[in-house]
Amino acid sequence: MTPNIWVRRTGIALALLALCLLAAGALVYRSLWTRYDSGLQQLEARSERLDGIVKSGPQIEALLTKARANVTPWVHPGGENAPNDVQQKLRELIVNSGGTLVSSQVALEPGADGQMARIRLTATVTGDWSKLVQFMEALQTHLPPFWVRSAIVSRDGAGNGPGPQSARLALQLEAPIAPQKIAPQKGQP
Repeated sequence: MTPNIWVRRTGIALALLALCLLAAGALVYRSLWTRYDSGLQQLEARSERLDGIVKSGPQIEALLTKARANVTPWVHPGGENAPNDVQQKLRELIVNSGGTLVSSQVALEPGADGQMARIRLTATVTGDWSKLVQFMEALQTHLPPFWVRSAIVSRDGAGNGPGPQSARLALQLEAPIAPQKIAPQKGQP
């Protein structure tokens, strides 16, 4: 028995439909595989970069330690008591040079626009000319530094006589302070 023409046509139509479904399935598979492959390549490149960063961690840490060692002598330690500590260091410099601290004021200026925080100091010092010169020399060589913004020297007492000349020195200084380390927030490494 030979198949009817309609059975043959139905068989051909079903075969063509199956072939079309197979082709559509292949196209969908190819599209998904391409997306998967490109995503995998991006992840591999990113993971390789992260691996490189992790592997260079000790080198980065060594460079950071070296940078801190280079910067630390040039900034005053930060913290809650930084203004008092800086004022005390200035007092010690004045007393060690033989001068007398008449008055001093301290103001903390937070860092803004990429600048470091600093402490502004205003001090009035009296003493013999030689002791004030000694104090200014000590101020120039002291580390961490006190940056002199202005200095006004005036003579105290008589301009002539057998004794040493005394003077008054009014200073405006700046002292850079180290930034505070920020503790990581919960949930962050």
